[in-house]
Formats: sequence, C-alpha cells, structure tokens
Amino acid sequence: MVETHEADRIQTTNYERQLLASGQGWGFATNAPELLERWPVKPFTEIGDKRLAFGVVSGVVNGMSFTAFDYHRRPKVTNIKSFGRTTNTVDTILIDTVWVLTLPATLPKFQIFDSAEPNFDRTSAVAPQTADVKVNRGYRLVDTDLGVANQVLTPPVAEVMKQYKLRNWATWGDQLLCVKHPIFGRVKPEELTAKVSELGQLISVLPPHLWGAGGQPAQQPAPPAPPQQPYPQQPYPQHGYPPQPQPGYPPQQPYPQQPYPQQGYPPPQPPYGYPPQQPGFPPQPYGQPGYPPPGYR
Repeated sequence: MVETHEADRIQTTNYERQLLASGQGWGFATNAPELLERWPVKPFTEIGDKRLAFGVVSGVVNGMSFTAFDYHRRPKVTNIKSFGRTTNTVDTILIDTVWVLTLPATLPKFQIFDSAEPNFDRTSAVAPQTADVKVNRGYRLVDTDLGVANQVLTPPVAEVMKQYKLRNWATWGDQLLCVKHPIFGRVKPEELTAKVSELGQLISVLPPHLWGAGGQPAQQPAPPAPPQQPYPQQPYPQHGYPPQPQPGYPPQQPYPQQPYPQQGYPPPQPPYGYPPQQPGFPPQPYGQPGYPPPGYR
C-alpha cells in the first residue's frame, strides 16, 4: 500500500510513459514484479520493502534495445513518539529510474557509483585505484575487481561519464544498467529517451578487448606434474601368454622359460628401486616355489 502522493506520482509516470510508448511503437507495462530481483547490483541489493517496478518502457533507440522503469522501495520507517508512545510513523521512500541496455557481447562484472550518493550503502564499497586522482576520489566500486576497473575506467570512459553525468552504472553479463535518483520531480519522457543515446556513447568507448570477457570461468592453476619414472614401467604379462615386446624397444632375448605363478596371482616383482644383483651372489629365486621363506610378510 502506498501513500496518496506516491500513488499520484506512480499514476502520472505510468500515464506519461504509456503515451511515449504508444507513440514510438514500444512495449509498456504499469507494473513488472519480475524485474525486482533480476540483477544483483545496486539499488536492487539495498535494504527496504514495498518494492515496485512501474512505468516500464521497452523499445529500441538508434539500434539499441533498452528497458527503462522506476524502482520504488522503502528503506526506513521512523516512529514518532510522545510520552513514550508511538503517535505516528513516517516512511522514507526512494524512487530510482533504471535503464537497462542489451550489449553486443558480455563484459566483466563492474559497478561504480558516485561517492556522494546518499542512497547507497558504502560498507563494502572501495575507491578505484586508477591513474586519475579525480576518478579515485569521486567514485566507489562495488563487487568489482580492481584490475577490471583499471581496464574499464579509461580516460575516454571517464570523459563520457563526466559529460553526461553517468555516475551510477554497472555491467552484468550482456547488459548495462544505469541508475538515476531524481532529486526534484521525476524523470520525464524526453529524458528517458535521451539517456539511452547517452549510454550508447558510453558503450562505444568501452575498451574493445573487454568484449566477450564476461561470464568466463576463472582459470584454475594447473595440477603439478607427476614425478617421472627412471625406467619405463612394464605391465604384468597376461596369464597364459608370454610377454610381448613393447613398441620402440629391442626384442627380448630368449631366456629359459620360468614356471608361471599360480592362476590369479601376478608374478612377484622386486620392489621399485631395489638395487640390481651384485656379482658373486646367486640371483634371487623370485617366483620360484618355496620363496619367500615361511613367515615372511
């Protein structure tokens, strides 16, 4: 439920934007609750209730698809007390206008807002660390890699942001979002359309090498290589068949045939790395009956 003056503003905004949409052949909706939780960026991640998305316009400007709407939330309720009893309550209502443009490809996750913005929580925000001191002082980043921010905030991008007052914007996959909090009145239809063209200028100066970089899984470090064996490991012979020579090795020399072990057991092999037989000692009778001696484990 909204107050009377809020209801009047919502009704007026819907009326103006419906006329705009019908004149341009664009889509329009008075209310779109499916837009309230679609993007995990500000202002949608800010606290508050009574969330509404109204005055929704969808169309194309200069070949760019966009959706624009007003986002309504109540972040605070103030209780007015007298003699220890609450006599009245005052709601703090914030309404932001949001533009969403479809990009030609994905971009890395990025969000920046004006450091003087009073309606955004600054708890997890950090200052950029670019070569431009004014940019570092005037903006804050949210859930953005500082290396990505340095690549995005080039001098041409900073110039377009300053020229068109694009202070609060973000990228999410293949979409660019821009937010404006109108201090006086509301965003009129002509400004709604003009902002799409201004955001198009911002898109045109984004660094080309970033296109297509969004949504890529982080590269995992390569697993360590297994230790190399000093000698090629030979497989056990199959039961009933003499061992076959391996490709690339000289053929085996004929030796007196040794009795095969009992079925179901591979022939015992000396431990890996066991030193070779020394001259003067008889060869160990591996695989011979009676070896190893009783009680050996």
